[in-house]
Amino acid sequence: MPRPLVSNYDPKEKRKVWQSFADAFRGVGACIRSERNMRIHLVMCAYVLFFASRLSLSRGELACLFLAIGSVMAAEMLNTAVEKLCDFTQKNRNRYIRFVKDVAAGGVLLAAMGALLVGVVILFRPELWNLLRVILRNPVYLAVGVGSLVLAVWFVFWGPVWLEERLDRFRHGNK
Repeated sequence: MPRPLVSNYDPKEKRKVWQSFADAFRGVGACIRSERNMRIHLVMCAYVLFFASRLSLSRGELACLFLAIGSVMAAEMLNTAVEKLCDFTQKNRNRYIRFVKDVAAGGVLLAAMGALLVGVVILFRPELWNLLRVILRNPVYLAVGVGSLVLAVWFVFWGPVWLEERLDRFRHGNK
């Protein structure tokens, strides 16, 4: 069962910087738990960073990858915020709300397409193909790669739900 989205925030009270960071990290966690697309972006990010770490990329190329990854993650979080706010304010179908949600989702799509193009331009080089050959020819590397794909699929489709259920059982003493 998801945690209630309730806060005991008092707007008159001056907050500490660490409280703002805690709120932001809680938001990132909530987005990861509730949004399958955010988990897909995280998995893709992990694979991109894995392959980037094995290639001799310049600092500029790494900076471009980080900016592309950050833009997709930020767009997904903003899209999630817009969708949740729309769902909260309008319970019935509404063509204006649909328009807003479609535009927000389109923003994520454009960011993801831009990131894909950045990744292709930076990562598709002979070094990458050599690395893939090494992975495919070595049974241990291949097994680890397949295992990581299975784990990634589990994380995207079931991970946070499964983990939340286990944590709730543990918190409430039920097994």
